[in-house]
Amino acid sequence: MNASHKDEDLQSNYKAITVSSDVELTSKDRNFEPQSHSTNTRLEVPDGGYGWFVVLAFFIYNFCTWGANAGYDIYLQHYLEAHTFPGGGKLDYSAIGGFSFGVGVLFGPLIIWLQNVFPVQAVIGAGIVFQAAALILAAFSKKLWQIYLTQGVLLSFGLAFIFIPSLTLLPQWFRKKRSLATGIATSGSGVGGVIFNLGMYRMIEIRSVKWALIVQFIICLVLNNVALLLTRTRKEAVFQNSNIRTKFFDKKVCKNVGVWLVIGWVGITTFGYVVVLYSLSTFTTSIGYSAKQGSYVSCMVAVGWFFGRPAIGHISDRYGPISVGVLVHLILAILCWAMWIPCRNLATAIAFGILQGLLMGTIWTTIGAIVARVVGLRRMGLAFGLVWVSIGAFGIVSPIIGLVLRSGQGTKPTDFKRTCIFAGFGYFGASLFQWLLRGYIIARDRKIERNTGAINVNEDQDELDVSVKITDLIRSSFILRNVSKKV
Repeated sequence: MNASHKDEDLQSNYKAITVSSDVELTSKDRNFEPQSHSTNTRLEVPDGGYGWFVVLAFFIYNFCTWGANAGYDIYLQHYLEAHTFPGGGKLDYSAIGGFSFGVGVLFGPLIIWLQNVFPVQAVIGAGIVFQAAALILAAFSKKLWQIYLTQGVLLSFGLAFIFIPSLTLLPQWFRKKRSLATGIATSGSGVGGVIFNLGMYRMIEIRSVKWALIVQFIICLVLNNVALLLTRTRKEAVFQNSNIRTKFFDKKVCKNVGVWLVIGWVGITTFGYVVVLYSLSTFTTSIGYSAKQGSYVSCMVAVGWFFGRPAIGHISDRYGPISVGVLVHLILAILCWAMWIPCRNLATAIAFGILQGLLMGTIWTTIGAIVARVVGLRRMGLAFGLVWVSIGAFGIVSPIIGLVLRSGQGTKPTDFKRTCIFAGFGYFGASLFQWLLRGYIIARDRKIERNTGAINVNEDQDELDVSVKITDLIRSSFILRNVSKKV
C-alpha cells in the first residue's frame, strides 16, 4: 500500500482521530474498530462554571500543604538553635524536611488508584486526618524519633493525600484557561508561605514550638474541611465508563517517551526548588543577619509565589506551558549562579528570594496542563503516579544534598557556593528536559496532522499510540514558531 492510499484509508476509517504511526497498516490495523472512548468528539470541558469553586478549594489545599510546608525552615532553625531534641543535628533536621516533602509522594501511584476507585473527597479527607494527627502529635513530641515520624513521615502522607488528588481536578474543569486556573489556585501556597513563615516565627518567639504547631493544626484542619465541602470532580464525564480509571499500571504510559521526559523534568526541577527553599533562611544568617531577617527572606519566596504563579499561568495559556517552562527554568539557573553566589547583603537576598518565588513555582502551575497534553485526561492519573514517585525520590534527598554540599559549618556565605551551583544545574537540567519535551510534542502533533489532515484532533484524549523518531524530536526542538497547537 503506498503513502497516498494509506492517508486516504486513515481519513476514511478513523475520521480525524489519532492513529497508530506505523509505516504500513497491517490487516489487523485495517480491521481495527476504535474503542468508544476514541471518537472524533472532543471531551466536554466547561472552562469555568463551578470550576471556579474548585479553584478556591485547590487554593486552600495549597495554602495548607505547600504553604505550611514552606514554613518548615523556621522550625528547623529553632530546633538547631535551641537543641530541642537530644541528639538532633543538622543532618537529622534536613532529613525530616526531606521526609515531609517526599515520603508520602512516593506512594503517588497508590493514591491515584485510590482516588479513581473511591470518591476523591474520601481520599482527601484521609489526608486531612493524617496532617492534623501529624501536627498535634509533633506538638507533644519529646524525642527525635517522634519528630521523624510526626513532622516528617506522617505529615508527608497528609500532604500527599490532600495535594495529589486535588491537582488532577482542575484539568477536568478547564481547557483554554487551564494554566491560569492552576496558577491562581497554586498561588495559595504563596499566601500560606507568608502566613506560616511570619506567623509561626512570631508564635515560637512569644510562646513555643508546641503552640506554633497547635495553631498550625487548628488553621489547617478548619480550612481543609471548608475546601473539602467545595470539592467536586467530573470523573464520570471524563472516563465515560472506561476501564482506564481502575487501572494501577498502564504499559502505554510507561513506554511513552513524553512521559519519561516529564519525569526527568519534575525530578531535576525538585533539586533546584527544594535546595533553594530550604537554604535561603540559613544562608541569610551566614551573611551576618538574624534568624528573624532570614525568615523575611524565606517569606519573600512565598510572596513571589502569590504574584508569579497566576502570571505564569496566564502567559503559559497564551504561549504554551512547555515553551514558557524552558525559558523560566533557564532564568532560574542564571539567577542561582549570577545572583545567589555573590550575594552579600540583605537587599540582594530579598531580591533573589522574590525573583525565585516569581518563577520557581512554574512546575506546580503548568504540570497539570503538561501531563494532560502528553497523555490525555483519562490517563493523566496513571502518568501522575510515575511523576509523583520522581518528585518524592528527588525531594527526599534534596535537603540532605543541599546540606552536605555546604563547606565548613555553613556560617559564611562562601560555604554555600557549591549549594548554589548545584541548585542552578537542577534548574538548567529542567530547562533541557522541557526543551526536548517541546520537540516531542511538536513532532507528534505534526505526525498526527499528516496522517489525519486535521488539527486539534482527539484533544485531551489519547495520543499515546503515535510514535516519534528521535531525529524528528531533535529537529522539532529547534522549531520556534508556526506550530499548529500551543506547546
